[in-house]
Amino acid sequence: MPSRAVVCPNPKCREKIDEPFLLNNLSVVPAEHYYACPRCFRKLDTYGYVHRTLTRAGLFLTAFGSVILTWVGWLTWHDITVWGKDIPLIFFGSRTGEPISLGLGMKVIHYFLIGLALFILGLGRFLRRRRRIFELRFSAAAPET
Repeated sequence: MPSRAVVCPNPKCREKIDEPFLLNNLSVVPAEHYYACPRCFRKLDTYGYVHRTLTRAGLFLTAFGSVILTWVGWLTWHDITVWGKDIPLIFFGSRTGEPISLGLGMKVIHYFLIGLALFILGLGRFLRRRRRIFELRFSAAAPET
């Protein structure tokens, strides 16, 4: 499907084409398959166009998840080096009465899971959006890139 209407390259036709035909020319060997003007059946050249845009939501989710995961990494490193704690105690232990309180009874594992979920969702949204940016366009000739 074209992304925008084009004008037929045939000087006698010049019809505005919203949706070209997919023409199967079986009179030649091997058979040709190409998009054509629905009125005069002139061949339209096709070319791929790739958008170079990023999704802001995917970028935001990935960045926010990265910030949370970086903070969890720093907190884990700080607890291991300064306080001498082990990993299960850092992730699953309560921090009540300690200098670094996480608030609302949250544990480091909760922040780790939230950061990981945001990072994966943002990355998934970014990669999924990136797959759909190739679009087919029609014209008399492909433009210079």
